Parts: sequence; structure tokens; C-alpha cells
Amino acid sequence: MKVVFSDVDGTFQELGKPIPHVNIEAVNALQEAGHRFVFVSGRNYQQIKMVLTESNLDCDLIFSNGAGFKLRGEDPRFTKTLTLDQFKFIVKILEENQMFYHVHTSVETYLKPIHHYTDHLKQLRLDLAFMGQQGIEAMDFKEDYFTNVCEHHEDLVSYFEKHPEIKLLKVELMEGNDQNRDRLKGIFEEAGYSAFSTFPTVLEIIDPQSNKGAAIEGYIQQFDKVTSYGIGDGDNDLSMFAAVDVSVAVGNAPQAIQEKCDLVVRDCKDGGVGHFIFEQIID
Repeated sequence: MKVVFSDVDGTFQELGKPIPHVNIEAVNALQEAGHRFVFVSGRNYQQIKMVLTESNLDCDLIFSNGAGFKLRGEDPRFTKTLTLDQFKFIVKILEENQMFYHVHTSVETYLKPIHHYTDHLKQLRLDLAFMGQQGIEAMDFKEDYFTNVCEHHEDLVSYFEKHPEIKLLKVELMEGNDQNRDRLKGIFEEAGYSAFSTFPTVLEIIDPQSNKGAAIEGYIQQFDKVTSYGIGDGDNDLSMFAAVDVSVAVGNAPQAIQEKCDLVVRDCKDGGVGHFIFEQIID
């Protein structure tokens, strides 16, 4: 059996853009042929369900960079999450550094009331100006999401103390200053967390045992005689590349990522995932 693991943002779909139809066709064809397709994403469970709804696909999921997974026909499982004490440590540092951050959980994405971050969002638009129209569209998407979709609470620590049933999957900050972001990355890594960038201006902080590679290794153990493929575009995909038999980068991935892969395929916007499946996996 062949199993294709695919990142979502920047790989299967451009942020805020329609999914290339060839990708949807290829996933359906792959599964009809008796193989499996697995989304492996930094998105939380609620966010990645949006991809399934948009594409009308039904496949396995590994979400929040390995903090949890969901098999077809089963409920999601949250296996490698942040403790409340870990969360308090992360938030203390981010608050001291006046960072714009949000929290991915088992139910929603949370942040403080959006008025706290008006200046941050304006600055982020300037920081993404180098991306042209793509940067404008990305910020339009993110600002709408933060304002109208996320849940807001003034004191997130107190809220989660009162709701221990909510699982904390990861904390994500957005900061356009590379030096500030790198400095914070070093602080969190020295403290034993995993911290990595998944998009310009973004830094994600997760439990060190939560990563795509470990989740994929656990997934593969369920089956006999698997040939595995991992398709991605970013730093958080490197552990996935190490865990699969064949690592694949989409053509829009940074050169440093492409150099770490066995194959490079078409860009995300051109349906690189779908064309790869049709041309090199399905006979």
C-alpha cells in the first residue's frame, strides 16, 4: 500500500485561494485505488476540517504538527499537547516581549480581544509588502480569521485554568522582525520546546514531542508493507521528510527545503500534489 502525506498551506493549497481541482481528483483516485492520503498540517483540527469541507474529501488527518490525529470514521485524538504550566511559561515570555500571538486548541483558536493588536496587524501588512498581492491576500485572510472566527478572552491563562477540558495544541506568534523572531526561537528551544517558522513572520511553539515526523512514524506502524511519500514546503515539514520513504517538495518551497528532498514537483498553485500523484504514484 502507498501512503501520501501532504502538508496543506503552501503545498496542497495556497493560503486563501481555491484548491487546485487536480489535487482533489488525485486524492479521490488514490483512495479509490486502495491507497491512503493523509493531510499533515500545522493547522488545528477545526481549521483543517475547513479543507475537507471545501474539497469534499474524506481522508486521515494529522493536525497541529503532530499534536493529534484523526482516522476516517473515528473521532479526533489529542496525544501530544502543551500543559497549562508550559502554556503559562510561553505566554509570560510573549507578553514581556509584547508579541501578537494566538493559541490553537482542541476546540477553537483563541487570542486576546483584537483591539490589543491593531498596531501589530498594521505592521504585519507592511512586513508582508515584499510578497505583493499574495501578502495582501494573506493578511486579509488572517485578519478576518483573527477578528471574526477566533474566540477572544482578555486573560487566556485564567480562561484555560477554568476549562481544563480544552487541550492546548500550540502557540503561534506573528512578528515581522527577523531578529526578534530568531531571538524568541532561541529562548524557547533552550527551554526545551520546539519552535519553527511555517510562513514569513510566523513562529510556532509546540511540545518537543509533537512533530510531523513522529506522528507519521506512529501512523505507518498500523500497516504492513507501506511505501510512504511526504510532500511539503516548509521547515516544519523536515521531520516528515525524514520519516517517509520518498520526500517531495513543491516547486514554490524555498531552495533550502528543496535541497533536502528526493524530488521537486510543480508549484502549489499549479497543483503539484495532484500531478505528482497522477504521474508518479497511480499507475
